[in-house]
Amino acid sequence: MHNLETLTVLKMNNRVININLEGITHEESLLSPEPGGNCINWVLGHMLISRDDINKILGIDKVSDEKLLERYKRGTTPITKENAIDINEIFRRFNDSQKTIEEKVESTDFTQRQDELKSLAFHTFHETYHAGQTGLLRRLSGKSGAIK
Repeated sequence: MHNLETLTVLKMNNRVININLEGITHEESLLSPEPGGNCINWVLGHMLISRDDINKILGIDKVSDEKLLERYKRGTTPITKENAIDINEIFRRFNDSQKTIEEKVESTDFTQRQDELKSLAFHTFHETYHAGQTGLLRRLSGKSGAIK
């Protein structure tokens, strides 16, 4: 399998996110670090809309909609109780997208598509960056670190 590295990282990201978000309530997902930074709700919503970049490379349908894009794209105003999408909905949609992405990465031959493979690697790294943030943001909610 020629996409083993990318597939492995995508699977690890999903595992890390699921471990770090276990037991996080919607209210806890809205806690932001001070003096600045994004909350888990924004980070996961941002990761979900960023999966559309991965899906485009793979030829898969989008997983986000205008409402998600409006709230979670880079540079948006901070998430508040009033404008946040429920973390459970974002989390469900994120996990629902995983299997399709894994299957498509596994079955796609990028031998003649090196630019797309590089772009896929970048977007996978982007997801990894934010997956790591979920561990720190989990602690902000007062929970202990989940990955030991």
